Amino acid sequence: MSTAARTRKKEEDMKHEKFRKLAASTLVVGALGAALGVTGGAHAAGLITGQQIKDATVTTKDVRNGTVGTEDVANGSITPADITGEISGPKGPQGEQGLTGAPGLAFHSFAAAPAVDLPPGGVATFVATCDPGLIAVGGGAFTQRPGRRLWVLESAPLGPTGAERGSWVARVRNNTTITVHTQTWAICAEVK
Repeated sequence: MSTAARTRKKEEDMKHEKFRKLAASTLVVGALGAALGVTGGAHAAGLITGQQIKDATVTTKDVRNGTVGTEDVANGSITPADITGEISGPKGPQGEQGLTGAPGLAFHSFAAAPAVDLPPGGVATFVATCDPGLIAVGGGAFTQRPGRRLWVLESAPLGPTGAERGSWVARVRNNTTITVHTQTWAICAEVK
């Protein structure tokens, strides 16, 4: 074999040796990459802490469905506005019959105190009394001259018990410069 042929053979052998080494290196790097890819994520998850994550950088697309439970969320940090979709469960069974409620009221009539002419600057107290057995559930004072101002100093039930419950009291002041015709009234109801 000539020197030139031996040199060519030697160069070809070196090329094949380089190729085998390159292929072996690639295989080792690939296997190492695959091994890290399989275990590296789990290993990295153990290394990353909440202090290392910048606020507002983890979004819903970064969290796999079903991986965050109520024990992972701070109390009160999720509000109904944060929840989308159906938040109520199926209808439950019929409950027991409730207790009988308190008796109701039925409107009956109005009652009025006698009208009075109240002089300028005058203050007066009026009591409107409902018929026996009825309760005063509302009332007030008014003037029969529109545009005339009366200050209502008090407007309330006369009292909480017995016959007092059937009357409404109003105390008014005439802040005009003329005498004003005024009256107090009550809304009377029957307890059912």
